[in-house]
Amino acid sequence: MKWLVVLLILAAVIAYVIYRYRKHLQTAWFMYRTFRQMRKRTQAARQKQVPERDTSQATELTPCPKCGKWTAKEDGVKLKGDYFCSLTCLEETMAEKAG
Repeated sequence: MKWLVVLLILAAVIAYVIYRYRKHLQTAWFMYRTFRQMRKRTQAARQKQVPERDTSQATELTPCPKCGKWTAKEDGVKLKGDYFCSLTCLEETMAEKAG
């Protein structure tokens, strides 16, 4: 019986506090929901902006004949079976062969 009275008093105190600070609690709940929605929207926007690369196929790397830098075949500049890292290396190699 003693515990029942203590629980009733505790429930009454909690109810009074909730009633007294209901506007503050409503504002806090509204802010929580708003920030949660903002976080979901920004995460969705970030996921849309980042393009996903196909990792199922391995990228083949080749060394540049001029400078030795390793580049992916799809990113390199091809000339007669050689893959150059940039147009600058390609032009320098062509100038050396011509001159």
